Amino acid sequence: MNVSPLEEYGLRCAVQLAALPRGESLSAPEIAEREGLSVEYVSKFMLLLRRGGLVRTIRGIKGGFLLAKAPSEIALKEVFDALKQPKKAPRGFCDSFSGKSETCVRSKGCSIRPFWETLSRHVEEFTTRITLQDLLQGEEVTRGKTRAIALEGASRLKEEISV
Repeated sequence: MNVSPLEEYGLRCAVQLAALPRGESLSAPEIAEREGLSVEYVSKFMLLLRRGGLVRTIRGIKGGFLLAKAPSEIALKEVFDALKQPKKAPRGFCDSFSGKSETCVRSKGCSIRPFWETLSRHVEEFTTRITLQDLLQGEEVTRGKTRAIALEGASRLKEEISV
């Protein structure tokens, strides 16, 4: 599954804010410098994250951006949703991609639809279970948690298939 630059850089900016002590903020230029991005790009991410209710602003000389909730309360799904890149197939996926026909030629007895539905469900669960706090724990700890979640998902998928 592809991750867009908007998602990658927006998530990195959110992690910058998550790493701050509670109540501290960073300005767009500070985030841009830390992440090697343009101030304009960072400002776009911050606007999207603010609209999504994940970031709030403080005005003034020492103002900037800070998380609206604790990092442990912000799932990656919320970040992706705020960045307008939901990581799941839209409802009626097959209806949306019918080709030249009014309805998909596979609308009855489709073998592809279960794939999209299962993938969407697992990606949504995965991004709901990982928080910004998890991404602050270091690579090995985060790798361990993501593997554990993936194995649980694979185990459930195996059970679904065998039923």
